[in-house]
Amino acid sequence: MRKALILSLKLVALVALTMTYMGEIDLTPLFAQLKPKYHPAAAYYVGVISALAVFLLLLDFVQVTLIWLYRRRARPVSDDNFIIGIRHVYSIILVIGLIVGLLSLFQIHIRDVLTSISIIFAGLAILTKDYVSNMINGMILTFSGQISIGDNIRIGEHRGKIIDITLQNIHLINDDDDVIYIPNNTAMNTDIINYTRRPIKRISLDFEIDLKYLNTIEELEQRLIEALQPFSEQIQPESPYLRVAEISRGSVSCKFQYILRMPDKDLERVIRRTVARRLVQIISAREKYVDKISDLPMVDGEV
Repeated sequence: MRKALILSLKLVALVALTMTYMGEIDLTPLFAQLKPKYHPAAAYYVGVISALAVFLLLLDFVQVTLIWLYRRRARPVSDDNFIIGIRHVYSIILVIGLIVGLLSLFQIHIRDVLTSISIIFAGLAILTKDYVSNMINGMILTFSGQISIGDNIRIGEHRGKIIDITLQNIHLINDDDDVIYIPNNTAMNTDIINYTRRPIKRISLDFEIDLKYLNTIEELEQRLIEALQPFSEQIQPESPYLRVAEISRGSVSCKFQYILRMPDKDLERVIRRTVARRLVQIISAREKYVDKISDLPMVDGEV
């Protein structure tokens, strides 16, 4: 109700200002109260301000209408890429319109400005090329649909959930609740892994273990699966397994994987923490056993 009232007031103001700008509303009696020498200046400034106000209200009305029509058709749960992209376009056009309006208030023509300070603009273009490139890449990422707010992604060494996409950065929140700002240029020039878009919501815990703390892969797999028992209803049966990724001289790299029935970032975090703690317990217990064996006295070359 409140939003509808605000929109109605903006629409009324837009109509009134448009009629003023087009001369349908006569402000001559108002100007007559001023001194004659102020009449032309007052008329000029009223015209410029009216045109600027019409532009701002019309731009805002177009943005609100497009978002309303999209929400009515697509019914997104929250702001998605299209809505964010429309707001980015709105911000860019708004800044350009305000600059043009301010120059018009000072009776400065855009063509004269571009002609007289073209060298300065060329220098500014060079200095702001990274900023402009970030903006363009932000628009590309927004409308491409490859990543969206709420997706769990990895960009380079950073992994987390997207909480916002601006014209300059992608905002991630990782498992430690740290907010990471990744420039759009970096995202465009780096491989992005989108875990949310996978057809199977497979979760993987990567770790490396020293061979002296490992008895058998089967035993380690079974003990890690036992750690998942409290979450058996949220995990697909028979999906947990331990995969050997790489074997080196003194250690082995493993991936413990399982599939959630439904994607849940908070649940994933809890399970990761539980499995990691169980792994630490296994290694710690094995380390104590190895140390105990090494401290036993040797008899005829045997323990």
